[in-house]
Amino acid sequence: MMGTTLANAPIRLLAAHSLATIARERTVALLALLFLVLVVVAAYLGWSATSTVNAIYLRSAEYMAAQGQPIPSNPVLDTSPLALLRNMATYVSLIGALAAIVVGHQLVAGDRKAGTMPLLGTRPLRSVDLGVAKALALVVAIAALVLFAAAINTATFLVLPEFHLDAGGWARLGGFYGTSALYLLVFGFLGMWFGASAKSETVGLLIPVTVWLTVTFVLPQITSNINPVAALNPVSALADAPASTFFQLTGWALGPFSLAEAYRLVSAQLLDFMPPTFIDRSAIPPLASLLIAVTALGGAAVAAVARMDMTKGDYDA
Repeated sequence: MMGTTLANAPIRLLAAHSLATIARERTVALLALLFLVLVVVAAYLGWSATSTVNAIYLRSAEYMAAQGQPIPSNPVLDTSPLALLRNMATYVSLIGALAAIVVGHQLVAGDRKAGTMPLLGTRPLRSVDLGVAKALALVVAIAALVLFAAAINTATFLVLPEFHLDAGGWARLGGFYGTSALYLLVFGFLGMWFGASAKSETVGLLIPVTVWLTVTFVLPQITSNINPVAALNPVSALADAPASTFFQLTGWALGPFSLAEAYRLVSAQLLDFMPPTFIDRSAIPPLASLLIAVTALGGAAVAAVARMDMTKGDYDA
């Protein structure tokens, strides 16, 4: 046990150093702050919309009772309370994913620009330890973002008197944030991979952002005919694909790579706003696609960091 603890000490120290470094980066702080502000906005919008509908229902029910008419059920209570958070899936797939790319990129780029790589190269470290430490730092940073968002939404449900989650509802809410963490790690590892392997900082950031744009806007249009505007709406993005051979083939073959769609599908299932008639045509279940992507990109990111030239302090000119 002690041997294992000592062997892991360099990884923990490197991870703590990496977290301290990105905490001082203004770009990372601004994107993380923007994401957290949007989480608060999503919670407020859910609360505001629900309160408005509930107030209208109560006034209508009072009027109908006075007229002696039968009172229908409250539409607020006919909807799953978890569906209030459906906008969160959009914010996570947009601002959250961009923040994850920047965090993953800066975890490596920060050391390269600061010229600390040659110093690390003089230490008795295995190259893979540095990659594992960067991956651990990314997991901790993403977990902090997701836990804060989960705390905000949990507080929203606790202060809303109209809604009460049972044990199953809390479990599904936890599952949603676990899935969100997986999705953000996909792009965090992508940023780390190219932050380590690219020869220039610009290319190292441009490639992950291009992949994010392709996954978020291009692939859903090819596989399901979801245009970029519809992709921003958590409900319209779940429209059924046209019944044609082209979309059946592209949905089956490219569905496993359309990770934004996979995340939206899992989120809709967990937050209870999945259309009952929706048919997923992908060759691989959406959650499995996310798990495979996280595993593959995590391995690629660790390997890219481990292969870095520790004698060079900065990107090529």
